[in-house]
Amino acid sequence: MFVPVSCTNCGKPFQVPEAALGKPTLCPWCAAVVAALPVAPVVAPPEELPPTPTPSVLTAPPEVPPPAPPVTAVVPAEQKPKLKPKPIPGIPVPLSLDDDPPEPRAPEPRAKPKYSSLVTILVGAIVVVVVTAATLTYRHYGSGRLSESGWTEFTAPDGSFSTSLPGRPTEEDVAANPAGSVTGGKRFSTHAWYSKSTVWVSYCDIEPALLPKLAADPDRVVAAGVLQAEREREKTRLGVTNTTEVMIRDNDAWGVKLHFDTPRGKAAVWMVLIAKGPHPRVYVFGVEGKGVDPKSPVVARPYSSFRLNN
Repeated sequence: MFVPVSCTNCGKPFQVPEAALGKPTLCPWCAAVVAALPVAPVVAPPEELPPTPTPSVLTAPPEVPPPAPPVTAVVPAEQKPKLKPKPIPGIPVPLSLDDDPPEPRAPEPRAKPKYSSLVTILVGAIVVVVVTAATLTYRHYGSGRLSESGWTEFTAPDGSFSTSLPGRPTEEDVAANPAGSVTGGKRFSTHAWYSKSTVWVSYCDIEPALLPKLAADPDRVVAAGVLQAEREREKTRLGVTNTTEVMIRDNDAWGVKLHFDTPRGKAAVWMVLIAKGPHPRVYVFGVEGKGVDPKSPVVARPYSSFRLNN
């Protein structure tokens, strides 16, 4: 509770807490340190009454009006500009009678954490990486391009040969081709769902009755007939519309390298006839896809990594 007091230096009134009465206080008007003394009410002097006449038996005493209540008179001093007192340690700052109660302070805005900008940069970088990866993934989807990684060595179930294939192949039977004097065989194929490419290796056994003719054929006329029959069968299987052919020779192997245009893109095919050894066969190595490059070492890997095990 605040009690009104008066400055003994400038005479202006102000308020102090009740606990500060009688203690040194800083005047908010003149900034003087004075004793906090309460304001004493000013009592007007009593009015002089006319002499009371001697009471008579025949006359009643006159009525005396009751005294007026005391009036507290506060004489305002000359208005002066308000001076903000300087706080003195140990002395509370009084509240002026003319001042309004202090308004509550608005809460200060919370400072943003210093790491907010770092989080923003990190999130932006992640978004850029994700968008870039998604764009590259979409552009390369179905391109037919073979990856350098993911290739493993594959060995035929009979152990006759080994080569490299991009993944675990599926096995299917190859029918005999009487036009080429070959019996049935096997085809091992892998299909890449992302690049939409197909890699395969197949073989067909040569009829035993043809082996003496192949051995006595220095001009490769008989071998050319066998390869021609297999080439036509492979063109029919792939739906080839255009062909480029190159002859190849590798020690006892003799064959052709073919570049096909297919409905699914391009195909690079190697056909090799090997008449010697325990398994006289015609081998076919192929890669098909939209963006197949016949000159790429990855495309040639099924043929270049091929080897006989017996």
